[in-house]
Amino acid sequence: MALEQYFRNILIEQKQFIRIGGWWNRKGGYEIDIVAENELSNTAVFYELKRKAQNNNMDTLKVKAAHFIKSTGKFQDYNISYHGLSMEDM
Repeated sequence: MALEQYFRNILIEQKQFIRIGGWWNRKGGYEIDIVAENELSNTAVFYELKRKAQNNNMDTLKVKAAHFIKSTGKFQDYNISYHGLSMEDM
């Protein structure tokens, strides 16, 4: 949780995104640590946070993001990117 809050604060300070939050489905099967959106530029970034960089799995994050897009209907025409962050990025 502290790692997530740290990176949220960094993203807020950078002022590149209008909305920054997390997401999980009601069944708890899909959790995305940070979803950052800039609706002015139609961009969204999905972030996975792990203590160790080698534990970030972009394939899994892409599956979670696809589920997010399908279930929420958001970001259909957005440029999407995916990033893994770890303690090494602090």
